[in-house]
Amino acid sequence: MGLTATRVLRAVIAKEDVVNRRLNLSVSLVVLGLLVVACNSTTQAPPAPPPVVNPTPPPEATPLVAPASATATKPLVIATSQVLPTPTKGTPIRGALVCPAATPVPANAPLAARVSGQGIPLELFNRQAAQAQAAMIASGLDPKSAAGQESLKSLKQQVLDQMINDVIIAQQAEYQSIRITDDDLNTRLAQMIQDAGSVDKLNEYLTKNQMTLGDLCTQMRANLLSEIMFTRITAPFPTAVEQVHLRQILVSTPATAQTLRDRARKGEDFAALAKQHSLDETSKANGGDLGWVPRGVLDPRLDAVIFDLPVNQVSDVITTNFGYHVVQVTEKEKSRALPPELLQDTRQRAFLEWLKAVRESLKIERFVQP
Repeated sequence: MGLTATRVLRAVIAKEDVVNRRLNLSVSLVVLGLLVVACNSTTQAPPAPPPVVNPTPPPEATPLVAPASATATKPLVIATSQVLPTPTKGTPIRGALVCPAATPVPANAPLAARVSGQGIPLELFNRQAAQAQAAMIASGLDPKSAAGQESLKSLKQQVLDQMINDVIIAQQAEYQSIRITDDDLNTRLAQMIQDAGSVDKLNEYLTKNQMTLGDLCTQMRANLLSEIMFTRITAPFPTAVEQVHLRQILVSTPATAQTLRDRARKGEDFAALAKQHSLDETSKANGGDLGWVPRGVLDPRLDAVIFDLPVNQVSDVITTNFGYHVVQVTEKEKSRALPPELLQDTRQRAFLEWLKAVRESLKIERFVQP
């Protein structure tokens, strides 16, 4: 296994993470600290709502995001089938620090993809792909090398995948009556100006990454929606769960595992056996100690044993893709607080699983092959 419980879960999340790492902007982000780029659609009639995984609140329910000022601005329902922010092309940020107004996209605009009847404009995809490519090249990628060409091809796929995810999140937010106000966007913009150090510094960043103020505001809108949906989807997740304190010995053959199991059951010190024989370089120095482990972090075949194993009893040999395990539970708690890092990782995984489930329920059409 070779990883502590937290690192195991991080490895799983890394494989499942569908959010691309294409920009390095100082924004508060939801999924694994990545910049989410909004995706909006054409002016066609809104499609029938896809299934919502969590129960949809009634229309009169209070929005998750309260207006920053109850009277200053009218709440904006994020209906991505209706509007697409128009970038202030070539225009640096000057004067009042506010996001530009939204402008409808022509109904006959070419599409890069369509999600449950809602289009992703080809022009928007091309622009975001160019921005992502510029950011990658600025980070040191050689676009002429074979590796660079492969990375750029993969990057375009990631951009389109992320745009599809953004549409899905926006749809789900709309169906759950989530609202974002002008004040919400402009407060976030002011924070970004502060983080950058000045308006000029932010302009430098936008120019470097081929972005406009409109692009930035589009991203901020998507970030806010993602943050709210992340909170809503993961809010029911408990902060304290059943956990076991686990030791393990990992070896490469069943015969060796059976021998070590028998020695441990006859009274030899489990920790000493792990230090001497385990192949798990991460835990062997600590006597095979994996720390406190909740359900769902380790291989299901281990989970099936460890939560029913009496304290201090040595298990039978357990076979997984990592090898052959002998484990010992040293402590158990029915309700133990999850460490903040593991709690956040688990919530991130839950959010990605929710997003995957919703995505699989929708009709998604792609019209470009990155």
